[in-house]
Amino acid sequence: MIVELVSLLNNDGLRLDGAFYPPIGSEHMAGPVDAVLLIHGSRGNFYDGATRSMAEDLSSQGYACLPLNTNAHDTAWYNPDSREFKGNAFEVLADTCIDIQAGIDHLVERGYRSVGLLGHSMGAVRVAYYAATQEDRRVATVVPVSPVRLSYAYFMESEDSEEFAVNIDIACRLIAEGNPEGIFRVGHPIPQLFSAASFLDKHGPDEKYNLINHAHKIQVPMLTLNGSLETHSRLRDMAQDLAAAAVNSSKVETMMVEGGEHSLVNRTSEASDAVIKWLAALTPESVGI
Repeated sequence: MIVELVSLLNNDGLRLDGAFYPPIGSEHMAGPVDAVLLIHGSRGNFYDGATRSMAEDLSSQGYACLPLNTNAHDTAWYNPDSREFKGNAFEVLADTCIDIQAGIDHLVERGYRSVGLLGHSMGAVRVAYYAATQEDRRVATVVPVSPVRLSYAYFMESEDSEEFAVNIDIACRLIAEGNPEGIFRVGHPIPQLFSAASFLDKHGPDEKYNLINHAHKIQVPMLTLNGSLETHSRLRDMAQDLAAAAVNSSKVETMMVEGGEHSLVNRTSEASDAVIKWLAALTPESVGI
């Protein structure tokens, strides 16, 4: 499939790379959504397998697609303009809102008016958080695939509480020592390198990004997806709990794919079929058009 590589700037002047998938084939998109912005997960980027597969499948059904890097792509990278380290290890999750906004801006500049947001794993958190906290009327629907639970209280009561508490203590100690960018290796809730500040931003007691606490602010239609093999404490029942908490959404559905692994990487066709069916069933009224 031939795609157009794109680079665009967010409101901070940071370059974000991605790929534009134009609508192809004889299929015409069904439903009011005409474009989909796809956001990667932790350590990921715009050409991740699950993201790429979803974009290809949606494009073949008539939807324009834009898989896009956020500033948190990959584990770590250096921005020479701001002289800052970026990447998942240094992410402040709220800062990705301007990245998502830049992606929507780009699609609108191409002539699309009704944009769906779709994210895998931590990307699912980013798009749901955006839908909940940003009053962007261009967003027509949000599709979190394998959303991650970011809840200090939940983890402290889980079977992984001891390991999680150790990581919290390490992050707090580094910050107390005046080293918020100090890197340490984490096993829970995800095997990853984190700076102390980033770990506490996502996983600290303030629960800034516990989607269960934000879901009531999502008003657009929402479909959540996950796999039956997602039994880790950061994933277990999260898609269903998120859907149940979205009490003000105009339309909510949740689907568990039997035998599905995280991000449904082993069930990409089933994931795409569910999203295509969801988009086709949306009405102008449900998305506020």
